[in-house]
Amino acid sequence: MRGRWLIGIFVVGLAALGSHGESPVEKPKTPAGEQPAEAKKLPDELATLNVASRKMYSGGRTLELSTIPVIIIVSGDDLVLRKNGKRTVATVVPPEYHSLKCIAHSTLALCTHLIFEPGRPLNEDRMKTLKEYHAQMTAAVPAVEKCGFDADTLARQKRILARALEFTAKVIEAGKVSGDDLAKFCRTSRADVLANAAGAAKAQLVSMHKQVMEWKKDMTAEEWALLTVVIPGVQTARPENAAVQYFARLFGEAVGESRRVVYAESLWDEEKAINLLGTIRLDGKLSVAVFGDPFRMYRDLLADVARTAIDDIFAAP
Repeated sequence: MRGRWLIGIFVVGLAALGSHGESPVEKPKTPAGEQPAEAKKLPDELATLNVASRKMYSGGRTLELSTIPVIIIVSGDDLVLRKNGKRTVATVVPPEYHSLKCIAHSTLALCTHLIFEPGRPLNEDRMKTLKEYHAQMTAAVPAVEKCGFDADTLARQKRILARALEFTAKVIEAGKVSGDDLAKFCRTSRADVLANAAGAAKAQLVSMHKQVMEWKKDMTAEEWALLTVVIPGVQTARPENAAVQYFARLFGEAVGESRRVVYAESLWDEEKAINLLGTIRLDGKLSVAVFGDPFRMYRDLLADVARTAIDDIFAAP
């Protein structure tokens, strides 16, 4: 969290610690008949001060966001441009991306369904699911002809599905699958799955770049220099996320996530993702003002002192 005046900053930063500007969570009420010890009760005046501090922090974040003239949010298949109070949406992920992804997913889905307790008979529910999936893959085979793939790409899609269908049929017949056979299926499929991933990534990023360059034509040099991107995504995709890599390269950033490229982990609500951007920007100013370290508030404020306390707890008697 970051603030303005030195004294005010301390109050705001400490108040925002647990919430990053979010509304305070209501604490569970004490069960009837039980009264908390008076010494443990937070005085009403301090609770009121804390709420006011968070509100002040939220206001500072709003002011900080107002200094960013142009923001792009990567939202699923879309790019969202927020500029001069106007919101513009452009779909940039093409059908080819989804087609390649869907077919590659068949290999991954079978692995996740069968990796549990390999070698043991599949129960009735898992067998039912597997048979239904076999039928769904069978129906998908002629559908790949409609995707407009070139000859090599089309052949790869048919190969992925044929391999998966053959493997699934054998598992259904046996009622189980060994760990070795599952590993062999997955590793044999690896090259084709990665080739689909490569094709999907290129289709997505080429389309994204084209749209960003179109928007750039209507930006001033100052707006382009201040353009900031927010990328919501899942936790596991965070390291080297494709969109993060693209915008980092576009902006000439030495690292992926930076002041201009913000990863909003699991924040699918657009306003919450934007608020995270404001929090990060404001926290950077607070870090410099209070600690003389531009990254200090990007770590838990308690991190260093916690390390010392833990050393004391586990110190040899």
